[in-house]
Parts: sequence; C-alpha cells; structure tokens
Amino acid sequence: MISIQAQQFWNLLKSAPKQIDLPLPQRREAGEHAEDPTAEPAGVNFTPAADVGGLWAEPSKEQAETAVLYLFGGGYVLGSPHSRRKTAGHLALAAGARVLVPNYRLAPEHPFPAAVHDAVRAYEWLIAHGAEPSKTVVAGDSSGGGLAVSTVIAVRDRGLPLCAGVVALSPWTDLTCSGDSMTTRAATDLECTRAGLLEMASWYLGDADPRQPLTSPVVAPLSRLPSLLCVVGGDELLLDDTIRLVRAAGMADVDATAFIAGGMQHIFPIWAGVFPEADAAIALIGNWVRARTL
Repeated sequence: MISIQAQQFWNLLKSAPKQIDLPLPQRREAGEHAEDPTAEPAGVNFTPAADVGGLWAEPSKEQAETAVLYLFGGGYVLGSPHSRRKTAGHLALAAGARVLVPNYRLAPEHPFPAAVHDAVRAYEWLIAHGAEPSKTVVAGDSSGGGLAVSTVIAVRDRGLPLCAGVVALSPWTDLTCSGDSMTTRAATDLECTRAGLLEMASWYLGDADPRQPLTSPVVAPLSRLPSLLCVVGGDELLLDDTIRLVRAAGMADVDATAFIAGGMQHIFPIWAGVFPEADAAIALIGNWVRARTL
C-alpha cells in the first residue's frame, strides 16, 4: 500500500490535464512549476554557476568533497536548472554533496546531439574546476536520466576520466518507445503517453537515428561504465526503460541496481516533502552516492 499522502497527490494529478498533451509553450511553462509542491530544502546554499548557465546547491553545514552533476528532465524540449532547484537541494543534503545543475540546449530549436555536447561540456567544466572524478556522480531525471547515461558513455568513449556512478530517475533510455510497459502501464501512468513521448523524440532527434547509443542508451555497449542506480515508479510507462537498461548493464559486468517503487509515478522522487515515498527515495539515492564516493 502506498501512503495516504501519495494517494492524495496522485488524485490531484488525475484531475489535471496531462502536461505532455499540452501545446509546447504551455508545456514549457508548466515544466517550470513541476517542483511547486516540493518542500524547500533547509540548510542549502544556492549560487549561480554562470559558466554553465546553471546553479549550485551546496549543504551549508558540511564541507562537501563529493560532486553531483544533475541533468534536468523534460523530454529534451522543456525544463531548466531552476526547474530542479529543490531536487538539487534535497540531493545535496542527502548525499553530502555539491550539486551542479547546468543548462543545456533544448529541441526542437537545438536537436540531437546538442544536449549531449552541452552535458559533456558541463562534466568537463566540473572536473576542470576541482571535482575529483572518483568523487563525482552524474545524475538526472526522465530525459535527463537518459542524458546522464549517454553523457557517461560519451565521456568513456572520448577517453575522459570516468565518474564514480550514474543515478537515473525514471530514465528515458529508448526513444523508439518500444518497451512492454508502454502498453502494460498505459492505463496507470498519470503523466506520460506514448504518443506524447514519440512527439518529443521526433523533435529531439530531427534526422538522427533513435537506435544509436547516444540517443537510446538501452542499446549502447555498456561495458566499463561506472556503477548505475535507476529509481523508477511501478506504474509508469518508462518502467521497462529502466529494467532493460539495468539488465543490459549487469550483463556487461557493470554494478547496476534498479529500485522499483510500487504504486509510484514518473520521477516521483522530485516531490520530496510531499509524500514519504519521495523522501525515502532521496535518502536511498543519498546513501548510494555516499557509499560510492568514500
């Protein structure tokens, strides 16, 4: 059984139009308010990160040696560093880490590979400005979760120093949207539709092939990647994107973990402070990051 608080929150989502079905300008506006219900993280310092067009979230009561590069989600067509400010703050507290949320270019104005190039640049900037790769984690949610995996694949393939781990919340890792859960979870997902996802994929891809490693990392060679944690809701369309990615990573000898939260929806951890399952997921991620960056 999920908590009463989660049930109440899902009921609110049920009564509202699905953001993914709105016209793009309204979708972008709504995306900036995704965190509105989320609790304000206490004990976090927020400062600009102008060189990457983003922001820092840093715990005020400890000197953090760990760094997290957090890539916001939004189907590659919406979102901003500010749209994940609170999430970054909660992760900073849970992981005892400095969290950098960079900006990256969005489609359809800037299709693939612009987002990957910008995310790799942000990773290089972070390392060049003192972050130790062995104490750095790349993270993200939804499309940002898929982008986090693609970014680390690109880092590996370019021979750059690899980070300590990847954390992906409800990652979108297959832009063909061919996982079984696209059908089996169609009636339970309150936020996403396959048609809406395919529309955003077409805007992002342009003429690019969706069946290549940096667009759909579920098909990528995953050997030599760092440890991977995926956190996903049991009721969402992208459930199989996590299951298939983690299975493929494990078969490539990567330390890979999937945490499937029954009754939860897409990117549920971003609503920390709203219901206990989100708080528990943030704590789980924080403990995972701490364990891999000792």
